[in-house]
Amino acid sequence: MRAAVLALTIALVASQQASLVPEFGAGRTYVYRYDALVLGGLPEEGLARTGVKVNSKVLISAVAENVYLLKLMDPQIYEYSGIWPRDPFIPAAKLTTALAAQLLMPIKFEYANGVVGRVFAPAGVSATVLNLHRGILNILQLNLKRTQNVYELQEAGVQGICKTHYVISEDAKAQHIVVTKSKDLTDCQERIIKDIGLAYLEKCSECQKKGKSLTGTATYNYVMKPTATGALITEATVEELHQFAPFNAANGAAQMEAKQTLAFVEIDKTPILPIKADYLARGSLQYEFATEILQTPIQLLRISNAQAQIVEILQHLVAHNVDQVHDDAPLKFIQLIQLFRVSTIENAKAIWDQFKNKPAYRHWILDAIPAVGNSAALTFIKEKFLAGELTTAEFAQALLASVHMVVADRDAVHLYSNLALHHKIKEYPVLREAAMLGYGTMIAKYCAAVPTCPAELLRPIHEIAAEAIAKADIPQITLALKALGNAGHPASLKTIQKILPGFGSAAATLPVRVHIDAILALRAIAKKEPRQIQDVALQLFMDKALHPEVRMVSYIALFETKPSVALLNTVAGALKKETNMQLVSFVHSYMKSMTRSIAPDMAPVGAACNLAIKTLSPKLDRLNMFYSKAFYLDTYLTPFMAGAAGGAFLINDAATILPRAVVAKARAYLAGAAADVLEVGVRTEGLQEALLKSPAADVNADRITRMRHTLKALTDWEALPKNEPLGSIYIKFFGQEVAFANIDKTIVEQAKQLAIGVHAHEKLRNALTALQSGVAFHYAKPMLAGEVRRILPTAAGLPMELSTYTAAVAAATVNVQAVMNPPLPEKIHFDQLLKTDIQLQAEVKPSAVLQTFAVMGVNTALIQAALMARGKIFGIVPAKFSARANFPKGNFKFEALPVTTPDHVAAVRYETFAVARNIEDVAAERITPIIPAVAEEQTQQQSNEIFNSQMSGSYMRVAAPIRKNLCGTIPYMGIKACLEATTSNTGIIRKAPYLNLFGQHVAFVSVLPAEGPAVERVEIEIQTGPKAAEKLLRRINIAEEGIPEAKTILMKLREIVEAGLRNNTYSSSSSSSSSQARNEDQAISISSSQSSSSSSSSQMVEDEVYKYPFKKFHKNQYLQSVGISRARSSGSRAASIEAIQRQNQYLGDTIPPSFAIIFRIVRTDRTVFGYQVAGYMDKAIKRVQVILSSLAANDNWRMSIDGVLLSKYKVAANVAWGADGKEYGAVIKAETGILGPSPAVRVELEWLKLPTLVTTYAKRLTEYIPRGAAMGGFTVAKAANSERQIEFSVALPTKETIDIILRIPRMTISKLGVSLPFALPIERDGSLPEDIVDSVQNMLYEATSAQCSMIKNKMTTFNHRRYKSDVPLSCYQVLAQDCTPELKFMVLMKKDELSEQDHINVKISDIDVDLYPMGSEVLVKVNGVEVPASNLPYQHPSGTVWIKQKTGALSLYAPSHGLQEVQYSKDGWKIQVVDWMKGQTCGVCGKADGEIRQEFRTPSGYLTKSPVSFAHSWVLPAESCRDANQCRMRLESVKLEKQMIVDGQESKCYSVEPVLRCLPGCYPVRTSLVNVGYHCLPTDSNLNQSEGFNSAYKKSVDLRDTAEAHVACRCTEQCT
Repeated sequence: MRAAVLALTIALVASQQASLVPEFGAGRTYVYRYDALVLGGLPEEGLARTGVKVNSKVLISAVAENVYLLKLMDPQIYEYSGIWPRDPFIPAAKLTTALAAQLLMPIKFEYANGVVGRVFAPAGVSATVLNLHRGILNILQLNLKRTQNVYELQEAGVQGICKTHYVISEDAKAQHIVVTKSKDLTDCQERIIKDIGLAYLEKCSECQKKGKSLTGTATYNYVMKPTATGALITEATVEELHQFAPFNAANGAAQMEAKQTLAFVEIDKTPILPIKADYLARGSLQYEFATEILQTPIQLLRISNAQAQIVEILQHLVAHNVDQVHDDAPLKFIQLIQLFRVSTIENAKAIWDQFKNKPAYRHWILDAIPAVGNSAALTFIKEKFLAGELTTAEFAQALLASVHMVVADRDAVHLYSNLALHHKIKEYPVLREAAMLGYGTMIAKYCAAVPTCPAELLRPIHEIAAEAIAKADIPQITLALKALGNAGHPASLKTIQKILPGFGSAAATLPVRVHIDAILALRAIAKKEPRQIQDVALQLFMDKALHPEVRMVSYIALFETKPSVALLNTVAGALKKETNMQLVSFVHSYMKSMTRSIAPDMAPVGAACNLAIKTLSPKLDRLNMFYSKAFYLDTYLTPFMAGAAGGAFLINDAATILPRAVVAKARAYLAGAAADVLEVGVRTEGLQEALLKSPAADVNADRITRMRHTLKALTDWEALPKNEPLGSIYIKFFGQEVAFANIDKTIVEQAKQLAIGVHAHEKLRNALTALQSGVAFHYAKPMLAGEVRRILPTAAGLPMELSTYTAAVAAATVNVQAVMNPPLPEKIHFDQLLKTDIQLQAEVKPSAVLQTFAVMGVNTALIQAALMARGKIFGIVPAKFSARANFPKGNFKFEALPVTTPDHVAAVRYETFAVARNIEDVAAERITPIIPAVAEEQTQQQSNEIFNSQMSGSYMRVAAPIRKNLCGTIPYMGIKACLEATTSNTGIIRKAPYLNLFGQHVAFVSVLPAEGPAVERVEIEIQTGPKAAEKLLRRINIAEEGIPEAKTILMKLREIVEAGLRNNTYSSSSSSSSSQARNEDQAISISSSQSSSSSSSSQMVEDEVYKYPFKKFHKNQYLQSVGISRARSSGSRAASIEAIQRQNQYLGDTIPPSFAIIFRIVRTDRTVFGYQVAGYMDKAIKRVQVILSSLAANDNWRMSIDGVLLSKYKVAANVAWGADGKEYGAVIKAETGILGPSPAVRVELEWLKLPTLVTTYAKRLTEYIPRGAAMGGFTVAKAANSERQIEFSVALPTKETIDIILRIPRMTISKLGVSLPFALPIERDGSLPEDIVDSVQNMLYEATSAQCSMIKNKMTTFNHRRYKSDVPLSCYQVLAQDCTPELKFMVLMKKDELSEQDHINVKISDIDVDLYPMGSEVLVKVNGVEVPASNLPYQHPSGTVWIKQKTGALSLYAPSHGLQEVQYSKDGWKIQVVDWMKGQTCGVCGKADGEIRQEFRTPSGYLTKSPVSFAHSWVLPAESCRDANQCRMRLESVKLEKQMIVDGQESKCYSVEPVLRCLPGCYPVRTSLVNVGYHCLPTDSNLNQSEGFNSAYKKSVDLRDTAEAHVACRCTEQCT
C-alpha cells in the first residue's frame, strides 16, 4: 500500500513539473500580440535616437507532432529618427507594403520540450524576413529543468550559444509560474558574429579585465499559466542591451536596446494553412547573415541595374574631379565599390572592356576592384594580368591592395596559391615576392576567422621550402620563411626547425641571416602556441655555440611567448656565466626596459623581469651604446582602454661601427584589442665592408683624390658574389610583412645602369624636351583607407552593426614649362646643365578630401537605423611659381605668383546624428542631429551657458554652440587668413569621455586678399660671386647709424665678462705653487676616481671639477707650466672683437659681399617690402659679417652678426638686432683652455637685453630641464650662476672621454666620463693639428680599425686586453691573420735568439715582407731581397701594398687586403686591421670582435683563462730540431707532477691546454710558469697518447695549476 502511494505521489509531482513546458495544442491557433523595438542612441534623454519597430499579430498552430506553423498578421514596420522621447515613430508604409508578401507567408519550425529545432520556409522568404521570425521563435526557447529552480547552462539562441541563468518561481495567488532567464552575451560558447577588417587585431584579454568597450546582456521574463497538457505563455518580455564606446563602457557608452513583447490574446480554432510552396530547411534558430554584408551602413542604395549605375558613378567621378576634388568624391568612391560588390564578374569585365583604353576611367576601376574584397575581384585582377591587359606596376599595386582588403576564404587562399606558383609571376621577382607574402597573409586572415583551418593550406609553401633547402637556394628559403612567418600557422614549426641550428642538419650550411629569418618566422606562431615556441627559443638562446645575433633574436622570440618568472630567472642565471658581452648587454637592457611596462598584456612579464633583473649585477647598467641594446616603452590609460608601446632593438657588433641590425616596432591598444601596427627592420651585413673596402689611396694625395678613392668603394662590389647581400630591409604592417629587399650586386648594377647607362642620357633628353614643350597632366588617386565592421544579431532578429569607414581622394593638376638658354645639344650630358640658364614656369593645384564614418545601429539591405559620426577634411593648396637657375652667373631666383583661391582652402567638419531610411523611400530619409537645434537668438545670448528645456516630461541640458572667428593679416604679403569655427557637444551633460565624441564641430580656413595694394609676386633671389653687390637694394651704413648705442651694449657686456674674469683671477691667485702641485695630485685622484664604480666618488669628482676655474690657453703662464713654448702661443692675436670693430665697423665699406639673398614682395603700388641678407668675408683678418635688414622705406629693423677668429684658441661673434640693430644684443664666444687638469673648450652666451618672448619661454623651459637631464644621466645642482649668461664647457680628460658642464641661471648640469666612439684629434694645448684633413682621416682610421701592439713585452690585443707576454725564442708566432677562407694576410713574429729582438714577417698577396733591426736601423726585405732606404717608399706592382719609412720605424700599408698598417720599430710593433676585417682575424692579437671575455681563444677554439697559455698556443711548432727556422719547441699535453685526489680517488692529471716543450734531443735554457687546466684520471687508467694533444683539449677541466713552459731551447748534436 505504501509503495502505491509513493508511486502516485511521484507521478503527480512529475506531471506538475512537466506542465512547465510550453505547449501548443493540436487543432488550435494561439494568437499573440507581438511588439519588437530596436533603438539606438545615448542613454541620456533629450538627445537624438534612431530605431526600428515591428508590430504584428503572431499566430501559432500545430501541423504535426512537434512541428508548428507561425504566421504574422497585420505586420507594421516603423522607423524612428528624432529626439527621444519627444518625437513619434513614423510608419514605413512603403516598406511594409513591399514586404507584405514575405511577412505574411507562414513558416514552419520544430518545437519539442521548449526547444526550437529546425526552421523551414519557402524560397520566397528572404533571410532578412526569416530572421525577424527567428526573433519571435527565440522567445519560445526555454530549457526548463524538472528538478532545479535556479541553474545555469549554455543555451542556443538567435545570438548563438551563450551562458544563460534561469530562475523559476511560482505565484500561488495568481496561479502563475514566473520564469526569468538572463544571458551574458559576452560569455558565449559559440557567438554568432561577423567581423570584417579585424583579422589583424589580437584580442587583449588582460585589457578587458578591468572594463570592456562592448558589453551585452539580455533578460527574458515569462508569465506562464499551467494547463492540463502543458503550460501556456501568457506574456513574455525581452530586454536586451548592448553598450559600446571606444573607451571603457563602464564610464558611459552609446547603446543599442532591443525590446520584445509577446502577449497572449486568444485561442482560435481556425488552423493556419501553409502556402502551396516547398518548405525548405533554412537552418536553426541561430541568426543567418543576409545581404547586410554587401550593404554599407553609411548609405542605402537602391540597385536596379548595377552595371549602368557603375558607369554613371564612373562618369561622375571623372567629370567632377578635374579642377579639384569634389566634396562627395570619397562617398561616391564607396558607392562604386558597393556596386562592384553586388555585380557579377561578367559585369566587371564588361565595364573594363568599355573603359580600359580610357586612362581617366581605367585608374578608378583599378583602385576600386581590390577594395571590393571578394574572390571575384581577385580573379578579375589575375585574369587581366595573365591576359596582358595590366602593366606590371598596375598588377603589383592591385595585388598589394587586394591582399589586405579581400575577405579571406578558401577560394581566396587558393587563388593566391595559384598566383604564387604561376610561371608568369615567377618571371618578375617583385611580383613573386608580393604573391608569396600575400599568400601567407591570406592564410593568416583565414585562420583568424576559422581557428580550425587545416595545415593543408600551407602545403605549397612547405614544398617550396623543402625544395629550396635541398638545393641550398638562399633567396627561395628566405622567401618561404617570410611567407610562413606571415601565415603564423603552428603546422609550419617542423619546416622552420629544419633551418634552425641544432634542430635540422641543413642549418649548418646556411648563413646566419637565414637562421635569423627562421627565428623571426616563429614570432607569429608564438602567439598561438607559446609553449612550443618557448622551448625552441630557449634552446637556441642557451646554445653558446651559435652566433650571438642568432641568440639575441631567439630572445626576442622568447618574449613573444610571455615567459614566466621561473623562465626569466633561468635566463638571468645563464647570463651570469655568459662570456659574450653583446648578448649580455642585449638581454639585460631588454629586461631592464620591460620592468617599466604597464600595458595589461605585458605587465606580468614586466613584473617577472623586475625580479630577474635584481639577480644581475648593477654594473651591467654601465655598458655603453657600443654594445647591443633593446629598448621598450609603453603606456596605457585604463579609463580610455587605449595605449601604445614601442620597442627598438640594436644588435651591434664591436667589430663594426654600424649596427648589424636595427628593428623598430610600434604597437597600439584600443577598445580591448591590440595590434602590431608597424615594424621596420634593417640589416647592414655587408654595407660597412663595401663602403670601407676601397682601393688603397696614397696618404700624400690631395683631399679630392682621397675622397674620390673613398667614393669608388662601390667598384669593389664587382668582386662580391651576386647573392651576397650588402644590406636588407623589411617592413611590416599589422604583423604582416608587406615588402622586403636584399641589396646585393644585382640591384647595384641595375641602379648603376639606370643612372649612367646608355639609356640614361636619352631619358634625360626626352624629359627636358618635354619640359620645353610644356607638360600638363591631371592625376587623381582614390583609396579606401579603412573598412572595419562587426555585425551581430539582436534578440529581435535584426542585425546590429558597429563599423568605421575611411575613404580619401587626392587629385592634382600640374602645368610645367621650361626655357633653356643656350639650347641643349642632341647629345646631352649632366655637366652641360651646369652651364645652362634654366627658367621654369609651373602651376599646380593639389586638393584632397577625406571622409570617415563611424556607425552603430541596424543595417540591412531593406532598412537602416543608425547612430552615425561623420567627419570630412578638405584641403586645396593652389600654387603658381617661376624659378630660374643661371649656373654660369651664380644667380638663382624663385618667384611665387598670385593665384585664385576658393572660398575655403581647408575645411574640417565633424558631426553626429541619427539617421533612419528604407529602401522603398530612400529620398525620405530622416536625419536628426544628436544635439537638438538651438534658436539663433538663444545661442547668441547663452553661448557659454547651460539652458534647460522641458520636452515631453524629460529634463535636458545642452550647451549652446560656440562660434569663434579669428582673422590675421600677414604683413606686407597682402593676405588675410581667417579661421571660422563652431563647436558643440554633449560633454556638458556630465563628465564622461565618450560624450565629447557626440556633437558638431566645424572649422573653415580661408585665405583672402587683404586691404590695400595687391601683391604681384614674392621673390627670393640668391646671387653669389662678384655680382652680389649689384643685387643689394638698400645700402647699410653701420658706422653712421649704429655706433653709440652699439657701443653701450658692448661696453656693458664687456663689464660683465671682466667682472667674471676678476672673480676667477681672485680665486686663482689665492693658490700658491704648492697648491698647484696639490691640484696635480687632485687631477690624479680624479682620473682614478672616474674608473671607480662608486656613485659617491663620482659626485666628488664633479664637485672638484666645479671648483676649477677655466683657464685660457693664451695665458702664457699656463702654457709655460705645461711645457708649451711662448713662441707657439705668440701667434695668438691679442686684439679683441671690439677693437677690430672699431677699426672697421662695416666690412662693406672695404670689400664687396660674397653673397646676397633678397626676399622681396612686389606690390602694385611699387612699394618695396622684404629683407636682404649680405654676407662679407675678410680672409686677411678672418672675419665674417652677415647683415639682415628690412627693405621697407620706413622700417629700420636690422640684424648683424659679426664673427672673428681672434686666435687659434678663440672665436667670438657679436649679434645685435632690433631698430637700427640696437635694441637687443648678445655676445657668443668659443675658446679653448683647461678645466682642472684637462684641455677643454668653452662656449659662452652673454646678453644684456633679450625680447620678452624669449625670456618668458626660456623660464618655462628651465622647469623641465632637471627632469629631462636626470633621465639622460646628468647631474643637476643648484648654483648662483650669472642671470645673463650661459656657459657650456667640454673637457677632454682623455682622447676617448669628455666631461660636460653646462651652467645656466640658477643651476649647473654636468656629466663626466662620457665615452666617445673614437679618439679626438686634439693637441695637448687644445688646438687642432695643422693638417686637419689628415688628422680627421687618421681619427676615422683609429675609430674604424682595430689596433694591436707590443712594447717591451707588454701586449695589447685588438680588444684592448693587456698582459705581459713571455715570447719564446726562435719560433714564429701568429700575431694576426685573416681567418676567412680567403686568407688575405698573415703577420708573424719571431724573437731572435741572439739579439732577442722581434722580427716581423708579413705574408700578403704574392710577397713576403720581413721587417727586422740591424744595429740602429730598421730594414726591410721583400721576397728575401733587401730594399735599401733610398728606394723607399716601395710600392708593389699591384698598387695595393706599399712600404714607407717613418721616424725610426717602417710601415707597411695594404688596406685593400685588410691590413691598414703594420708599423715596426726597435721599441715595438703595431698592427692595424681595417674595419671590415673585425671579427675575422685570429692570432695573438685576437679576433677584434669586442668580446673581451672570449679573448683568449686558442687555434682549436678552446677558451683559456691564461694569457700566456693563449699566446703560446699560437706558436708555430717545429717538426724537427733540424728545421731551418731554428724553432726547437712544440706544443704538448703535460702531466701534473703530483698526485691529486679528485672525486675521492687518487688521480693523475694531464693538461688540456697547450704547453711549450723542447723537442726530443733538446733541453730548456729558459722556462716560464704558465697556469693551465688539467683533466684528471684515476691512477690505474691509461691515457691514449696516440691521439695527441688535439683530443686532449676536448676533455673537461677538473682543476687548474701551473706548468713549466720552455721558452728557449738548445739541442744536442744527436737530436733528430
